[in-house]
Amino acid sequence: MAQRRFPTRTSLLTAALLAPLAATSAAQSAPPHTTPVAATATATTTDHPAPWTDRVQIQSGPAGALKRMHAPDVALRIVTPDDSEALTPKGLALLFSGNEPDYFQRNNLPGSIIEGQASPAITLMPNVAKALVGGYFRYAPDALPAQTSTLRFSADTWALVHQGNTRKDPLYRLNHSSTIEQRRADGTLAEIISCNDSDDRATLGAWQADDYARLKSAAQKITMKCIDKLIKRIPAMYPRPLAAEDLSAYAGGAVPPARVRVFADFGRTTTLLTDASCRTDYRDRIDVKYNNAGDKGLLGIPVTETLRSKENERFFTLSYQEYEVPGGKPLIFEARFDASSRVYCDGKLSGQFVAGPGQDYEVEFEVADKICRLHIRQVHADGSMTPQQSRATPTICEGTRAPVRIEPRQDMQVLLFSPGELQIQDANQSSAPKQLSDDTGSSEALQQMLQQASSKPGTRLCVVVPAADYSSVLHDAVRERVLDAPQVLPSLWEETSTVNQRRNAAADAPVDIAAAVTRCKAFPIKEFAAQ
Repeated sequence: MAQRRFPTRTSLLTAALLAPLAATSAAQSAPPHTTPVAATATATTTDHPAPWTDRVQIQSGPAGALKRMHAPDVALRIVTPDDSEALTPKGLALLFSGNEPDYFQRNNLPGSIIEGQASPAITLMPNVAKALVGGYFRYAPDALPAQTSTLRFSADTWALVHQGNTRKDPLYRLNHSSTIEQRRADGTLAEIISCNDSDDRATLGAWQADDYARLKSAAQKITMKCIDKLIKRIPAMYPRPLAAEDLSAYAGGAVPPARVRVFADFGRTTTLLTDASCRTDYRDRIDVKYNNAGDKGLLGIPVTETLRSKENERFFTLSYQEYEVPGGKPLIFEARFDASSRVYCDGKLSGQFVAGPGQDYEVEFEVADKICRLHIRQVHADGSMTPQQSRATPTICEGTRAPVRIEPRQDMQVLLFSPGELQIQDANQSSAPKQLSDDTGSSEALQQMLQQASSKPGTRLCVVVPAADYSSVLHDAVRERVLDAPQVLPSLWEETSTVNQRRNAAADAPVDIAAAVTRCKAFPIKEFAAQ
């Protein structure tokens, strides 16, 4: 099964960061320098290393575990029919007992070593990775880790092994396997990426022609595939700080909680980590399973289309639970099949984001068409949903709370009421205000505006009214909406007489939208408390 990637900018990174690959690969036309089997070498060095190289070291060398019949392949190994015959007095016959040949024994024979043809994991992959990682940190300098770590390319198999039971021009299959290991500062393993390719076949003469031109071309293709895996994992290996809103607007630091609905299904587990900077640094862990989730919501998160569709499924007992989690703090969700199900997903289903204060979310682990997906959605007051942006869960924990990149709460909608009319202006735009007649015919348009405002965390409402006791159809609708979810739309009410006083105008002077916007912008963010 395949894993659906979370909405990130990884696809954009792929195009940008793979650009150095062609140039770097082309530079490897000369036979690559081999690394002694007992050594671990840094891939490349320069006279003026980039600052990131002090934090992230790129190394290469042989795989740690020795094979039964030969050491890890840091250079090309060729296994011929003569090598296979040396296994037993009967030669090749024992290798082909039954209808299928026993390739395993033959793949591990010592064979002959061609020192001039190094495994791509020794030189080519590390060189390309250095350009990749350097490009990533130029793109995202705030992703540079606080602690040092190592990306180690380990060569395991790099061999041409004869196929079939013939001595006359047999085909030789190119076997390759290597790993990319991310290790923490203390040397412990944080992440491992496996690269395996064993599909390309040709005669030995074809492989050796033109100074192993076919082999070098295959090495470049293998490098491309392996580096592409690294590109997809780089945002999790070295994540950017989480984005969150400025919480200073909440009086006394009383940040409203968020709510999460988690669906459960038989044989699956969805794990929720609250206030979580990484998998090992969190406040609470909640494992939601089919047999421990409730059959109805407990907190009153609005009904969504997902919930309605599950309620209507035949032969399915609805199972979900709703939880209250700290607002403004990072959450981690992970989903997996239980071991007893004997089913698994290809890759990790996991994501991290900051739960907006007063916001509702819905999490669903879905399997369809043999593809695993973890859906994280924000739920709005009317039950509509939008995908929640999340980042890959970090593979290395810095040991402290997750760094948060503050995004000031600067979005503000100014509402100016006058008898029979409502004007709405985005305080950050200079476009003409939206004008609505203050009657029931404009109620739908007003609700759409409020829905859009509440769906973007941090948006404030500044309402300017003729008097403190002012009442109208649209004004009362705004007041009701704010009272229903005050933490979602922090608001402030101001009278027109006060606006005029601040601009040294007569108390009963007419107030236009420009004056209202100017006055609203003058208020400190902390003045916008939940009403």
